[in-house]
Amino acid sequence: MSQKEMKDRIKEEIKKAKEVRQLSTEKICEIVKDAVSDTLAETKGGIEELRPVVKDALTAGMEGLKHSGADAKANIDAIVEGAILGARSRGDKAIHTTREELGKIETQLKDEKAMLAQSLREALDAAKETGAAFSGDLGEKVEAAVAGIKLKSIELLGLTGETVKEAVKGAIESGKDVKETVAEITSDATEKALKEGRLYADRIKDIADKVLSAAVEAAEDSGKKVKEVSQGAFEGIQKGIATALETIGDKTKSFVTEDLAQTKKDIEAIEELFMETTRKIAKRYSEETKNTLNDLANRARTGTSELKEKAKSATSYIADRMKGTGMDVAKTGAKVAGKAAHFVTEEVRELGKLSLDVAKGGLSGLFKGARDALKKDK
Repeated sequence: MSQKEMKDRIKEEIKKAKEVRQLSTEKICEIVKDAVSDTLAETKGGIEELRPVVKDALTAGMEGLKHSGADAKANIDAIVEGAILGARSRGDKAIHTTREELGKIETQLKDEKAMLAQSLREALDAAKETGAAFSGDLGEKVEAAVAGIKLKSIELLGLTGETVKEAVKGAIESGKDVKETVAEITSDATEKALKEGRLYADRIKDIADKVLSAAVEAAEDSGKKVKEVSQGAFEGIQKGIATALETIGDKTKSFVTEDLAQTKKDIEAIEELFMETTRKIAKRYSEETKNTLNDLANRARTGTSELKEKAKSATSYIADRMKGTGMDVAKTGAKVAGKAAHFVTEEVRELGKLSLDVAKGGLSGLFKGARDALKKDK
């Protein structure tokens, strides 16, 4: 449908609705939305095609209202809303389709991970049974090798939290060098878990949460050494993340520029993510645990740490890699951000003012509130 056909359609449908006394704001909005949506569905989908279509739809709608003697403010609001809804309809459909596809992929990924874990268990059991067939030193070496591989694969096997909790319980019961032992346990578990997959923000947060929660729960359950365990786990997880960051070169070998950019962004925020996770966990437990973890997070803000240094080194490495692709992200990002910042600042300022006026006036409806607030401003 051409833009001229769209305009004629909007005018004609408004006229017909008026004649049969069905010209409500909902009907007007629907007429304009469907016309814009159908017109854009026949275009190539470029952003540049949006503006003229929306402008023509608004013009046609207002002309249609004027000829029908129905150009009330509420009806004009409906035209604007319909044009905007029509403009975003194709994007909404695309997002919905992509979400459905993503859901299927995520389900498939979970199934494949479960199959991989089961395959690993079967292989380890087979190795253990084979080792048992040998007597003496040889059998013990096979069993030790199987145990070592299991320990390296605890995240894949879904045993990270349980393994850490059990190990920390043992450290508490021994009563010797608890903080140092817990630091080693959590560092090792964090490092191993992170090395099993890609380093991205949500995964790092998830593993840090899992390991820290397990360690703290072990102390809470035992009712002792809470402070030492919290301190050791806090230090150990940071060390584990820092050590995992040393493998950033191998992890990003196959990354394209966009992957590198996202990884760099995630690593830049890595310490803040860990502090956020620590504070979130602190809320779940006793007063002693809460105070200890919050204190550790507060002090970490002002100090230097191995995690900070490793994160800085990793992001520097990624930045060099990105320059090697011919894209100076720092300059490009700054340039784009600079242009966007002005627009965003102005838009936020305007919307903030509108929102405040809507709230103060107790107005109902976004368009009514925005219209009256704009009128007040003018």
